[in-house]
Amino acid sequence: MIEFAKDQEIILPGKFRNIYELSTQHPVPPMVLITEIHLTDWLNDFSKIKAILADAERNIAITSGAFLTQDMEKITRALNELRWSEQAKTSITEFVSDLIDTQGTLNVAVRSACLAEDMQKKSFAGIYESVLNVGSVSDLQEAIFIVLKSFYSLRAIMEKRDANADAAVSAVSAVNIIVQRMVNPDFSGVAFSCHPLSGHESLYVEYVPGLGEGLVSGEKESLQLQIDSEDPRHRQAWQQINGIVNSARTLLNSHVDIEWAYQDGKVWLLQARPVTTYPRVECDNTPSAFFWPLYGDLPVKLAETLPAYAIYFNQKRKPLIDIARLHQKTQPGAIILQANRYGLEDIVLQQQLLDHFTGQYVVVDFSDAVRQLIVDKSTLVDQLTALMSEGRRLYTVVLRDFIKGECGLITRKVQTPDGIKLVAEVSPDGLMAMNRGTAISQILTLDNPQQEAGLTEDNISLLHRVTADALQALGDVQIEWVLSGGQLYALDYSAVTDTQLVFSANGRVMSQGYARGQVYLITETEEMESYSIAPSMSLTEVPDASVYGDLFSTMVQEMEKLPSPPIVLARRPYAALASLIPWAAGFIFEKGSLLSHLGILLREKKLPAVCDEQLFKQIKHGDIFVLDTNSTR
Repeated sequence: MIEFAKDQEIILPGKFRNIYELSTQHPVPPMVLITEIHLTDWLNDFSKIKAILADAERNIAITSGAFLTQDMEKITRALNELRWSEQAKTSITEFVSDLIDTQGTLNVAVRSACLAEDMQKKSFAGIYESVLNVGSVSDLQEAIFIVLKSFYSLRAIMEKRDANADAAVSAVSAVNIIVQRMVNPDFSGVAFSCHPLSGHESLYVEYVPGLGEGLVSGEKESLQLQIDSEDPRHRQAWQQINGIVNSARTLLNSHVDIEWAYQDGKVWLLQARPVTTYPRVECDNTPSAFFWPLYGDLPVKLAETLPAYAIYFNQKRKPLIDIARLHQKTQPGAIILQANRYGLEDIVLQQQLLDHFTGQYVVVDFSDAVRQLIVDKSTLVDQLTALMSEGRRLYTVVLRDFIKGECGLITRKVQTPDGIKLVAEVSPDGLMAMNRGTAISQILTLDNPQQEAGLTEDNISLLHRVTADALQALGDVQIEWVLSGGQLYALDYSAVTDTQLVFSANGRVMSQGYARGQVYLITETEEMESYSIAPSMSLTEVPDASVYGDLFSTMVQEMEKLPSPPIVLARRPYAALASLIPWAAGFIFEKGSLLSHLGILLREKKLPAVCDEQLFKQIKHGDIFVLDTNSTR
C-alpha cells in the first residue's frame, strides 16, 4: 500500500481513500496510486499538455458547448501529443514492484481515480475506462494512456459539466490512476446497503461468476446473492460482505455501494463509494423517439417536464412566431425530440428526423451543458448518439434549422432626428455577430420602400408589418431576423427598456452621455470573440468578469489602479466587454452594431458609447479624453 501523511488526505481521490482506510479492517488487494506528480515525471511536457486540456474544458464550460466539436478536436490533438520520457519504463517498473506476486508475475488492474469520483452527490461511476489483467510494464504504460484519455472523452466531459453546480467538482481536472493487483475470483459483484431502485434499507447483493466487470458494465446478467443460499461459499461471502458494507457506511456516513470479489474463502474489497442521489430522469428500455413542433401546442405531460432551454423556445419565442405566421407561412424546421439512444438506431426514424430540416446545418440544444451546437445535418444522428451517454434514458433535445443567410437584421422603434421611426439594422456578418458585438452594420428606415442592403420592397413591408404587430402585442421589443435566399425569417425578440434610444444623423451614437477619463485600449483576443458569441452570454444583467477566467483579470486590476474610471477603446462592442462596465466611464468602438446586446446594456446603465472609425484611429491608450455624445451627433 502507498503511504501518505494525514495532511495529504484532503487531496486523495475518494476511490483510493475509501478502500485505503477500509483496508485496515478488510482484505484489499495491494495497490498504488499514480498522481499527477508521477505523470509529470514520466511523460514529456505533461504539464503543458494538461494546461491545453484544461483550457479546452474551460472553453466548453464558458461557451456552453457551442464550440464542442472544435474543443474536442483540440483535446484529441493534445492527448495524441503524450509521449513517455526515456526513464519512464524504469521508473514505472520500480513503482509497481510491490505488486508483483510471489511467483514474480505482474497482473494488475488499472482504474481511474479522479478527485471528483465517488463523492456524495456524484460518483462518476462507469464513466472512465478500466483495464484488467495487465501483465507487463509495456502493457501497463498502454493501460495508463487508455485510462488517462478516458478522463477527456465526450461522455466524461458532459458528466463533469452536468455536475458543475457542485463546488467540489472543481477538483475534477486532477487526474489520478489506481494500479491494483488482480484477483482471480470464483465470483464477484456489487453490494448496496439499500435497494438500488426502491431505496429500501437492506443489504442487496448481485454477482456473476468470475470477474465482475461484466456486471458493472451491464454486459453480463447478474444473479442475486442470498444469505440462505445452499452454496456454502455464498453464505460465507454474504457474511463478509455484510461486514464490509457496515464498515463502509460508518466511514462514509451514508448508504454505500461496493464492488467485491470472492476467492478461496475470502471477499476482497475492490471499491467503495457513497450511493449518490440523481435527479429523476425518465427511462425506457425499449427504443423510443418522438417529435413535436417546437412552437406548437405540446402535450401537457411533456410541457410539464421540459428543460429550461426548451421552455425558452416554446413559450418565449412562440408569440413572435405566431405573429410572423400571420404574414408568412414558410418557417424554418424546429422540433423537440424526446428519445433514447436505442430509438435513434432505427433507420426509418433517422430519416424522419432529418426530413424536418431543409438546410445543411442544424442547431442542437442538447442540455444546459451543450447549447447552440451547430452540426452538419449528415452527422446529426451520430452527434446525438454520442451525447446520449445512457442508452435507455430519455433525452429532450431542441433541434432547429441553422439559417445564417445573407445577412442578419434587428428591427425596432427608435427616436430619430425626424421623430419616432421603425428601423432595421442590417449586417452581412449575421444575426449572432450583431447580437454579440462582432458585426459591422448599417441602419435603414422601414418607411422607405426602395431596395436597400439587398432588401426588396416586399422584404421591407414584411419587416414593417411584423415589427408593428409585435410592438402592439409584446410591448417595447426588438425583433431579430435572418434573410436567406431572399426569404426573411423572424427568429427571436427581446424586451428593451432603452426606449429613449436616439439615432443621430450619422448613426454613430450607441448610448448618450458624457464622460472624461484616461483611454484604456482593449487588446482583442480569440477568447473574447468566442465567449461573446457563446449562448451562455446572457446580457440581461452585467456578467461577473470572473466567469471568463483570466481573460479580464489583468484588465480589471489595471483599471482599478487608475485615478478614475477610464474610457474603454475597443474595435468592436464585444458582448464579453459588458463585464467591464463597473470599471468604465464610457466606450469608444471602431465599428459595430448599435442594437447589440452590449449596446442595450450601455444604454440601460447610461454609459456613453459611440461607434466612430475616425475617432478610434485618432486617440491612443493613456490619452485623457472627453466623450460627449452630444458633440458626435
